[in-house]
Amino acid sequence: MADDPVDPGPLPPQRRGLIGGAVSRIAPAVMSRIDMDAILEQLDMNAIVEQLDVNAIAARLDMDAVIDGLDVNAIAARLDMDAVIDGLDVNAIADRLDLDALMARMDMGQLTANVTQDVATSGVDLVRRQLVRSDATVDGLADRLLRREPGERPVSPSMLEEDAPVTPVSADPGTLHRRDVSGHYAGPVTRFGAMVGDLFAGLTLFGLFGAVSLYFFGVPGGVEVADASGGWLSRVLAASWMLLWFWVPVALFGRTPVMGLLGIAVVRRDGGVVNGRRALLRTLVMPISVAILLLGLIGIVVGRERRTLHDVVAGTAVVYDWGPRQAEQPVSIREQLTARVGRRRANDSSI
Repeated sequence: MADDPVDPGPLPPQRRGLIGGAVSRIAPAVMSRIDMDAILEQLDMNAIVEQLDVNAIAARLDMDAVIDGLDVNAIAARLDMDAVIDGLDVNAIADRLDLDALMARMDMGQLTANVTQDVATSGVDLVRRQLVRSDATVDGLADRLLRREPGERPVSPSMLEEDAPVTPVSADPGTLHRRDVSGHYAGPVTRFGAMVGDLFAGLTLFGLFGAVSLYFFGVPGGVEVADASGGWLSRVLAASWMLLWFWVPVALFGRTPVMGLLGIAVVRRDGGVVNGRRALLRTLVMPISVAILLLGLIGIVVGRERRTLHDVVAGTAVVYDWGPRQAEQPVSIREQLTARVGRRRANDSSI
């Protein structure tokens, strides 16, 4: 029977010291013989890159951990922005820019049109907001004279109540905010302005078209301008023109041209879309409302739904409608003063 192998035990420390010493002497000699430049020349980096599975690498990367490990403040502190800016050669960058090609790719006509449209829209919205502020002022005075409680009158037709936004009262008295009045009943100042503007615009265009038509068709036939402008035919044509002016746009679009400019629209009393019959009836009764001013138009100021006589007869109402833009009521002077006092009190209490 063979003897069991005997464990020689750990190598003596002299043995390991000899091996380590030999390796330390041989390794530098071997490394000095390796030509790293030749190895790098033999490497095909394109083949190596093609063999890399970028998706697998990205899947194994924990980007959240990488981002959390970045010390943005330390990086920003080590950046010398003055040196970076000084290193930029602005003249070289400008020389490489092809300004002619850049200007050629820009549609200056469209850019100018967009800027002009934005300026015009801002101007129109400014006028609308001031009219809404005036409406709120007159409504407030009327409510005081009639001793109405705040919120006693409905703000919008029944079908528009859910869509009519109501801004809640802020708990902070120093906070200013505009109120969206889309779908709310239009106030007296805006409505009077739209009515006067439509009368002026309609009669002006009628006079312009009449003068041009008379020049081309009447004068060659021997009709004098003074005779034509004061005759019954002129009155009939003017009345027909104004009938079409107030009827057709409301039947088709729910508003006359000036009403659209000032941001108001005609709806049914419940908030629905006005049809041609209601629009025609409203237009026919409108002269009576204007003739008996106190009875026909005073409902805009004192009425619960701000409806005129022709609105009552036709079953219609007028609301704010700025289209896709938000109809905003500006912050009143009283709210500005209240906010200023609130901020001052808050500052005094914090001291």
